Amino acid sequence: VREFSTVAILVLEILFFTWWLWPDGNRSHPFLNFPNGLLILKYSAIYGIAAVGAAIVIISGGIDLAPGAVMALAGVVGAQLFIVQGWPMGPAMSVGVLVGLASGLLTAALVVLVKLPPFIATLGVMGITRGMAFIITEGQYFDVSGHLAGGWRPLGLPADWVAPIIMIVLALVFQVLMTVFQWGRAVFSVGGNETAALFSGIAVGRIKTSVYVIAGVLAAVSGVVLVLVQGQAKADLATGYELDIIASSVVGGASLAGGRGSVIGAVLGTLIFGVLRNALPQIPGATYYDRLIVGLVVIVIVVVDQLLLRKRG
Repeated sequence: VREFSTVAILVLEILFFTWWLWPDGNRSHPFLNFPNGLLILKYSAIYGIAAVGAAIVIISGGIDLAPGAVMALAGVVGAQLFIVQGWPMGPAMSVGVLVGLASGLLTAALVVLVKLPPFIATLGVMGITRGMAFIITEGQYFDVSGHLAGGWRPLGLPADWVAPIIMIVLALVFQVLMTVFQWGRAVFSVGGNETAALFSGIAVGRIKTSVYVIAGVLAAVSGVVLVLVQGQAKADLATGYELDIIASSVVGGASLAGGRGSVIGAVLGTLIFGVLRNALPQIPGATYYDRLIVGLVVIVIVVVDQLLLRKRG
């Protein structure tokens, strides 16, 4: 039901901006056209890949504040190996993805072994990974686009379609894992009632470790894709993406109380904010309203979620 309501919001949003931005005369529509739709999908996919992992963490009852910083470090490491060290692009970017694995293991160790609250643990990991990105780059940036061949087509696909395809494949895979396999049901159980999950025989520590590792790896994948899309890697890449990634998961149905949510819903949430970020700059005077709207939406959704929980209780 929540996915259908999210789809309804997305459709209404598209209809509203189509009407509001309707051009005068015979001019082409600035919003409702295929190139712009592909642009929205391409940049929404950057958030969407990381939002898949963030949604799983939230469903498990945790929170992850580090995806933006992990994205930056993964992109910087991959670009540094590719450009400075002369590695082939595939192995270089694969090492960038391993950065996400390392950050996920560090977060899991802090949460599971040290027993830090997820907020504090991921806040610390965010500072560590962002700081390492600045140390590696020394405040400079790596020009990736200048080292890519003209008409670059990864795996024979148009470059603009790479991020959306990766997002869709990952969303479908993890949606199946979360709804069909025992591991997914265990994630929901841990988020719903960790004590009950422990007494029912679920290895809570392993489940928490797996979700933070997945979130770290997917954030790194998102960072590598972002570097290839933008053509440059720098330490302040993806600054502030944490809010959009968490907001996308929450709008898509993930409850910050844990135990409820959807991977597909998180992806739909990224599309809602993607349309917003694309359309608002086309409205005079509305360019800088997207951050305000994202913050308000998160507060409203969480308040409604808490009211519903109290009513059920």
